[in-house]
Amino acid sequence: MFGTIRINFIVAALAAVLTFALSISNNLLLTTCLRSLYSFIILFVLSFVFRWVVGFMIHLDNANPKHVNEEPAQPAVGQTLDLTTPDEDAETRELLKANMNAVPSSPANDTQFSPLNPPKLVSKNNLDPEQLAGALRRLSED
Repeated sequence: MFGTIRINFIVAALAAVLTFALSISNNLLLTTCLRSLYSFIILFVLSFVFRWVVGFMIHLDNANPKHVNEEPAQPAVGQTLDLTTPDEDAETRELLKANMNAVPSSPANDTQFSPLNPPKLVSKNNLDPEQLAGALRRLSED
């Protein structure tokens, strides 16, 4: 952490005094004191958080000193991008030769295309009105 707890007390006390001074003319004494106490507590905690963040940032800077004169032996992982593709011409030629020398299969042996034949929808014209009313009641209850 950066600094001491005195910083927290000073910041919180200044906030409490400022809150008290600005609030006393419009509020009762008890309300003003409560708001000043709340201000003190909130700023005391927030200054802890601020001190911790600043201390963390300072610690990171001290932990990783930058040496300008030293050059790394290898580039750092993920710092370079290799856009060249490997030479695979021989492998590609072998695959093409293997495909050309293979015996082509006859179209009769292949599975022929057959379209999907779904069942047709049938509508019922003669429905019992009592069954329809019962179904409607059950659906409206859900």
